[in-house]
Amino acid sequence: MLLRAVIDTNVVYAGLRSRSGASYQILDALERHLWTLVLSNTVLTEYEEILKREAPAIGITNDRADLLLDSLCLHADKRLTSETWMPVLSDPDDEAFVQLAFESKADHLVSFNIAHLAPARALGINLLAPKEFLKILRA
Repeated sequence: MLLRAVIDTNVVYAGLRSRSGASYQILDALERHLWTLVLSNTVLTEYEEILKREAPAIGITNDRADLLLDSLCLHADKRLTSETWMPVLSDPDDEAFVQLAFESKADHLVSFNIAHLAPARALGINLLAPKEFLKILRA
């Protein structure tokens, strides 16, 4: 069975901005069906907002951003999240990632903001930096 992970927007952004880092390799591994992205509408909306806002910085058009988002959806395990979630983080923008990881029982939550997401560990969520997740994918 493939690993299932929730990926923070900062990892998606980094993977599209540069082809030299772990984030790009994680996205490449997703495209090659080596792991499964867990996705909710809320997380997808966050991806869309950031990718379209930052499209010029990563050298893509909004149409290309839509194609990339479609591709992520194509390979994703799509989940609905509950409306009764009790926040555990100080930043409400990151809450959707923790909620999705917890409610979907994802294997990992991958982010560059491990310290900021640390309260999620109390819920049993395995937080990993992109380099750590990539090591697991390569094992």
